[in-house]
Amino acid sequence: MEILLVRHGEPVTLVSEDGPVDPHLTERGLWQAERLGAWLAHEAIDHVVASNKTRAIQTAAPAAARLGLETEIVPDLAEIDRNSRIYASPAVLAERFPDYFAAMQAGEYEKIGWDSYEDFQARVLRGWDDLVAQPRGERVLVACHGGTIGVILSHVIGASSHAIFDSTPYASVTRLLLVAGHARVRTLHEVAHFDGERLTAHGVEGPPGIQGAQGESDPSS
Repeated sequence: MEILLVRHGEPVTLVSEDGPVDPHLTERGLWQAERLGAWLAHEAIDHVVASNKTRAIQTAAPAAARLGLETEIVPDLAEIDRNSRIYASPAVLAERFPDYFAAMQAGEYEKIGWDSYEDFQARVLRGWDDLVAQPRGERVLVACHGGTIGVILSHVIGASSHAIFDSTPYASVTRLLLVAGHARVRTLHEVAHFDGERLTAHGVEGPPGIQGAQGESDPSS
């Protein structure tokens, strides 16, 4: 089974006085999602999953529509900041919300409405383990978040922290191959869909009719 981990597209900055924010995608974020959907529409994707956050659902929507699939919502795959009243990129947080940014940098997550890292990691891995234990198909698209992807990748490669994956691009694709319950990283942070056009997808096996090691032609013929 192959799982395609997709970070959501670019979201708006949002502030709420009443409760947790749930930002939608910017105009550019919607464009990123459309480019992603057009690219992945040529792949044999069997199932689409998204976290319960609007930015993840909107990112998955074009691919799901092109493929004729419903999106399964998995709340466990939401980001660490799921209960925060502020959402912005780190650069905007540093400029406009310095106290929030300082607490984030210091790991004082309770002050800003984040889950503890331990709770976040346990929740994400619970969602991941369910995807592995109950396969949704041979190729599954999972639209989620940078931190979520970082937790999964660090778990797969045995890293002690997900911080090494903090630079995950918006609407990028990371592919994991699962064999007998064990995951391997195939690609990391694909972004070719932003610039490239695609009429079909052959992958490493090439187009139909090209023979491999099990069907080599007779060199004497």
